Amino acid sequence: MRYRLFLPLLSTLSLLHLGTLTAQRTQMEIVRMMPDSASVSHPHDPDSIDPSALLRIDSLAKEGVHMGAYPGCQIFAFYRGEVIINKAYGSLEPLSESQAEPVSTQSIYDLASITKAVATTPALMLLVGEKKVNLDSPLLSYLPETKDTLLGMVTIRQLLLHQSGLPAGINFYRDLIDDTSYEGSLIRYKAFDGAVPLVGKTWGNPNFRFLEQYISDRATEEHSLHFGSKRYLSPTFKQRMMERLLTARISADKSYRYSDLNFLLLQQVIERITGKSLDQFVEKNIYRPLRAHLYFNPLEHGVSLHQIAPSQHDTFLRGEILRGTVDDETAACLGGVSGNAGLFGSAQELAKVCQLLLLHGAWGRKQIIPREAVRLFTETTDEAGIRFLGFDKPRSTGGPTGVYASDATYGHRGFTGTCFWVDPKYDLIFIFLSNRTYPTRQNKILIRERLRERLQDLVYEAIGVTTPR
Repeated sequence: MRYRLFLPLLSTLSLLHLGTLTAQRTQMEIVRMMPDSASVSHPHDPDSIDPSALLRIDSLAKEGVHMGAYPGCQIFAFYRGEVIINKAYGSLEPLSESQAEPVSTQSIYDLASITKAVATTPALMLLVGEKKVNLDSPLLSYLPETKDTLLGMVTIRQLLLHQSGLPAGINFYRDLIDDTSYEGSLIRYKAFDGAVPLVGKTWGNPNFRFLEQYISDRATEEHSLHFGSKRYLSPTFKQRMMERLLTARISADKSYRYSDLNFLLLQQVIERITGKSLDQFVEKNIYRPLRAHLYFNPLEHGVSLHQIAPSQHDTFLRGEILRGTVDDETAACLGGVSGNAGLFGSAQELAKVCQLLLLHGAWGRKQIIPREAVRLFTETTDEAGIRFLGFDKPRSTGGPTGVYASDATYGHRGFTGTCFWVDPKYDLIFIFLSNRTYPTRQNKILIRERLRERLQDLVYEAIGVTTPR
């Protein structure tokens, strides 16, 4: 018989020192669970972890701050029912900035594409479990407006696996801009006078005006959604985005190609079936039962601005430091609630959703997500073995995880410098959150140095896993 810990009290941490282990752990209610498989071995008990192994995690996390990979970060690891690390490093802003605030375990980060895996995907698990969605049904079954388009024949399964044939993304924000308000091109692939760097080898012209029908400098009845702290968006722009999606070029090649557009469409399916916005649906059905403090548009939920890590100094589109406003432009075009990005939270709050998944949808005595639905999504891969349904996974070489994560591991990374990974084989959850994109998205040290992956490997080494998969 194995014991696991239940996390409803995680948001009100009471930290203990257990034995000689120096890592901070959390008092939580114990839930007795039968072992998933008698063949699964755990190299170390949590109490026997060498404190020096945890110090190596501290050292690398601090090295990331010193090398400028991120201003600060949070690391959380949960192993065999014990929180073996829940720590914060660095500051919310670079130390060179005046009054830089230190990161705490309660600090909140823009989770970016983690939203796909802990909001959109669990919502679909619920709907599949309730037989309201069929993975192999085409979009036209749920979105009738796609009936006469190639998009209408794309299935829910293909969207979850990123095998829809859709392009990686669409710059929807271009339709917010008056194309007579600037000279030359809005975006170019080489630097030019007055340009600001964007993502990759692209530069943008910031000298433009927004169309008044969509963007206003003040909140009005027609402009009720936040586009930034200084600008407001018309909800009617969502229809314009759908029009663009309906006319998007769809490739006949259905091999894997990661696309944010897949999860915009899945959001529309969820909202059409439930009659609720995505944020309302997941808050009521997933986060509230877990007492998980995860938010879209956190400032609208009473979260202090100073608790939130800034994600970017946006000198192109919104002209401000993004702090509590979603970094992702596509999500911003939907008022901060999107199937691809927009969720905010801390590592210890995100961990509650991770453990819900690890426990196959069970939380205490309540089955929040049907068990078989969780197993279906977290164990079904594409033919190439690149993705689970809604989740990323390890690759045979390289890939998004460290080398010790088992093939059963599922999770997701985020553009802002975030990731979470759930490894059922070792009963392990690993979470890393940072704002590597602040002040600039050009900062790729975290990616180049593979710090997320190396930190994850150190956690595996701490529990005694030293053989690559």
